[in-house]
Amino acid sequence: MRVCARAALAVLVLALGCITLPPARRSPYHPSDADLGVTRIVHASVLIEMRGTRVLVDPWFHSGFIVGQREPLGLTPDALPALAAILLTHGHSDHFDEEALAPLAARVPLVIAPADLRPRLERLGFKDIVVLGWWDHTEVGDVTVTAVPARHATPENGYVLEAHGIRAYLAGDTRWFPQLVDVATRFPRPDVALLPVGGTRLLGFLREMNPSEAARAAALLEPRRIIPIHYGEQGGFPFRWHARHPLASFIDDCQKQGIDQDRIVILEPGESWHFSR
Repeated sequence: MRVCARAALAVLVLALGCITLPPARRSPYHPSDADLGVTRIVHASVLIEMRGTRVLVDPWFHSGFIVGQREPLGLTPDALPALAAILLTHGHSDHFDEEALAPLAARVPLVIAPADLRPRLERLGFKDIVVLGWWDHTEVGDVTVTAVPARHATPENGYVLEAHGIRAYLAGDTRWFPQLVDVATRFPRPDVALLPVGGTRLLGFLREMNPSEAARAAALLEPRRIIPIHYGEQGGFPFRWHARHPLASFIDDCQKQGIDQDRIVILEPGESWHFSR
């Protein structure tokens, strides 16, 4: 028993020791007058701007002890612009950063989330909480936000954002699932789809889309552009691991699906992509 305990401790120490956090890039945020702007912060945390209405999605500014950020932060909390809302897909710590959300509660008027997150958000100090179930929608300025189905290890929403004839699909941390056909039918050919490609596995079980499943989803959704997300974390091995070379694999798998590489937008942390009709 002592040998097993020591071995388990050694594995844990090794897992913890593997996490080295790159220094954040303290770059400013540059507003845009484009119809749509997507700025990647890190991993799956992005900032969406639609003609001046800005929504922060799944903020993750503070790494955990076991699972941490592999990339530098593209924006730090003090560099965030004025936000109309925070959009949360689910409650895992790399999407629901309580240390970041608590101070944001005082400066962001609105948070949109699945129902199970309401008690946690109330404890963090949020007052204006809009709970959306699948296919429910709400308005944030000129932007219509619709929650759409997603499949994960915990309750989760995907989202579609629409404004001024522009449509953006945020898949969240989902696996491939049959109801994705319903999303594609109701919201055909979005201008951009943000799809997870990290292929995270826990104890061998796939928890999110791997590159081939993400390429399959892109072929079904037929977006004008695809932005891969959710590939910027590390740690947890040997219990938790990720797809190797997810971006290169995703590009290859998209080509197998007949998707040209010029439709794929790779964003470094802090980098923005803008689109206008």
